[in-house]
Amino acid sequence: MLRASSSVSGSSIIPSQSLRREPDASGFYKSAPNAPQAQKCYGRAPPFTKGRHYKGPSSWTPLILLDNFKKLNSARGLWAAIALAIAARIGIFVASIIHPISNERGLPVSPLHTQAYWDFQFYLASLARYIESFSEITQEFIQFYQDPFNSPVIPFISGPAFPLVIKILDYGPENFLPAALFYLLVSIVLCAAWIIWLSKKGVPTLWLIVFALIPNPIWFTLVISPDLLFAALFAVFFLLYFEVRPSAAQTTGWVVVLITMLLLRPNGFSVLLFVAVHAAWLMIQNRNINFLRGSLVLVLLVVFGLYLYPYFLREMQSAGSLLGYFGYAPSEYTNGLFPALPGWIDHPVSWAALAAAKFMYFVGLRPSYGVTETLLVVARGGAGLILLPGIFYLFWAGRRSEMALIALYCLPILLGPAQDRYYLPIYPILFLYGVMAYQAVWRAVSNRQKTQPT
Repeated sequence: MLRASSSVSGSSIIPSQSLRREPDASGFYKSAPNAPQAQKCYGRAPPFTKGRHYKGPSSWTPLILLDNFKKLNSARGLWAAIALAIAARIGIFVASIIHPISNERGLPVSPLHTQAYWDFQFYLASLARYIESFSEITQEFIQFYQDPFNSPVIPFISGPAFPLVIKILDYGPENFLPAALFYLLVSIVLCAAWIIWLSKKGVPTLWLIVFALIPNPIWFTLVISPDLLFAALFAVFFLLYFEVRPSAAQTTGWVVVLITMLLLRPNGFSVLLFVAVHAAWLMIQNRNINFLRGSLVLVLLVVFGLYLYPYFLREMQSAGSLLGYFGYAPSEYTNGLFPALPGWIDHPVSWAALAAAKFMYFVGLRPSYGVTETLLVVARGGAGLILLPGIFYLFWAGRRSEMALIALYCLPILLGPAQDRYYLPIYPILFLYGVMAYQAVWRAVSNRQKTQPT
């Protein structure tokens, strides 16, 4: 079955049937054999104008002017979206200094206040442990792996990358601003880079503006956490890894970025699994084993698997009681929400309900955890109306490589706690497919109205 491509041109990002393309082994798309090729007409006549009546490029000037006008409007829309993204982030940054925003626990969030989220103390404690005694941390891991299934001690410490950022920026009382300004810069550059990427995919200006003003990514401009840094590293990895013909420098770049992601957050292991699966698939399909690449991926899997397994084990142990979904604990879902029904009906339906609830929480379609104002809850959840259709459309019409990446990224979230902060790295991809989903529906409705007899 032919699938729609995410590579687009013009104002529409839904290709026609004649222009659909099949992915090759790497997950990229090749042009269909019967696809009409775009022809440039600058400086030469189009095929149907050659002959004695052809006067040169000047006779083609109206179409050149029309093409340039379209490009100018597209460029204006792109820069307008980027300008709005910058203005929104700077505006919220300044406004929160004047009037701090309350988080879901009712605590103030501002560039001039200390971080109020639960995990920040965990990162500070991890930094203190790295500074005090690295050998003690090593001994905990050694003790754990002497009996990994029954060990009374489970090493629980964050990756060293974010504590190192805290140390370098000297984040602390009376020195909050340098880190806040650094996060503001990262947020602006990250959003601008994704807007350019979406624009190249053919996303219209109005949707680019919506993307620029989505509240949740702006919120993480104010939160000094690994989330925004991980999202920035993921963007660099994605843009380098999916280059059609990556250079040696680009390949080295995404490998370095991947290792940094693994040292920053456990979610980086999902990206490593994707690289391993993709590399294995290419080797099998091409019947060409690359020992260097295979060895590198295997070493990373073993080293970071041993390093992150205790963290994963600890998270899975607390997943059943740490977070509820729509008023029910995960254990209530797994035990069955409908005891009046037979077990063979109750349990599958309840498990499906848990998966659906986690997806809803993941994209931000959830109630507040605390005392957040209703308007902010609605604004935060608005992105989910684009991202949730984007997930489904990605697995319906997306590239196989992107399906694998997103599936492996979401798998630990479905197994463990699901929160909307986890979508930050992949939300531009889901946003693209969400826009494609809405355009597909719009086209289907429009075509049906046109074909109905009057």
